[in-house]
Formats: sequence, structure tokens, C-alpha cells
Amino acid sequence: MKNNVAVAFLLVAACGCENDRGTTAPSPSLNVSIRGQAVNYRTNIGISSAVVRFMGEERPIIVDAMTDQNGFYTMTLPIAGFFSLWVTGAQVGAGHVSSSAYRGDLFVNDAACIARYGTLADARTLRPIAGATVYLAGNEAVSGLDGWYRLDFGCPPARQSGNTTYMAITHPNYSRRDVVVGRGVQEVYRVDVDLEPLR
Repeated sequence: MKNNVAVAFLLVAACGCENDRGTTAPSPSLNVSIRGQAVNYRTNIGISSAVVRFMGEERPIIVDAMTDQNGFYTMTLPIAGFFSLWVTGAQVGAGHVSSSAYRGDLFVNDAACIARYGTLADARTLRPIAGATVYLAGNEAVSGLDGWYRLDFGCPPARQSGNTTYMAITHPNYSRRDVVVGRGVQEVYRVDVDLEPLR
């Protein structure tokens, strides 16, 4: 009986487990060190003495760091995964930290500015995806070598509202992904997206 339990345990441990985002997650990395900058979106100036917080969405993890005089911060997370991202008490995004190569830049919106930005990664390997096209509300951007994309809509005098709006991501080697960004496009917000490779 003991051997059967041990074998069953080994089989469960060896198989890939589905996370709540519908992809097979690799084994999480431990002690992920990341670096980034908290920046005022409108002025593009780093924010000094800001508290940057990464709050785990799947595990009860909270890690804080203080920015330096130029808005840069470093922190070490105990594990990779999905986090809500905060700067001085305001949520500024939803991130998927996969490794120490994670670009931790965060924008703070002190006006009625609108943008979406973040990183695109392979859902299986968690490596950044370059050359993916991101479409949203008539604008498009192509991800760089580090998977980084950014769509800017400026700082209109009034926020845009409307029906449920989707951001579409395409790449020749990956399945298309459509992500809800809200009712219309509002706020400056980071959205990291994982793409499933084509079989």
C-alpha cells in the first residue's frame, strides 16, 4: 500500500499542472531578483521615495521596495508567479514575473492619461517573445527582444468609456490571445500576457 501511494505521488509530481490561466506552468524559480523604475507617465521622470509593492495573486506574498532618487528599485521575490503591482498604494498593473530577466518598469498616472504596456512571454518556457503584434483600439505595437510592448493613447481631457474592450496579440509561432482591458480603454496599466506556442 505504501508503495502505491508513493508511486501515485511521484506521478502527480512529475506531471505538468494547469494553472488558473489555462497553461502548463514550469516549476517556479526561487528567489527571483528584479530591477525596475517607477516613472511618472506624463513627465517621464523617475519617482523618488515611492513604495513599490508586488502582491502575490496565487500565494500570500507581499514584497515591498523603496525607489531611489531616480525612481529605481530592486527587490527579491521568494518565488516567480503572478503578482498585482502597486506604487505608493495605487495598483498600476498585473505582472507575471518569470525570471530575473523580468523588466520591472512601472508607470504612475497622475493625470487622465491612457496606456497599456508590459511584457509578452512564452506560456511554456516563460521566455520573452519578440516580434509579437499587440492591437488595441486602433493602435498597434510590436514587442522588443525583451518582450516589452507599449501602447500610448495620450492624456485626453476626459476618460474614454464604452463596451468591453479587448487587446489582441498575434505572432506567427503562437496562438492568438485576446485579453479584456476593461469597458473602453482607461488608465495607464501594465498587462503582462503569456502566449501559447502553436503545436
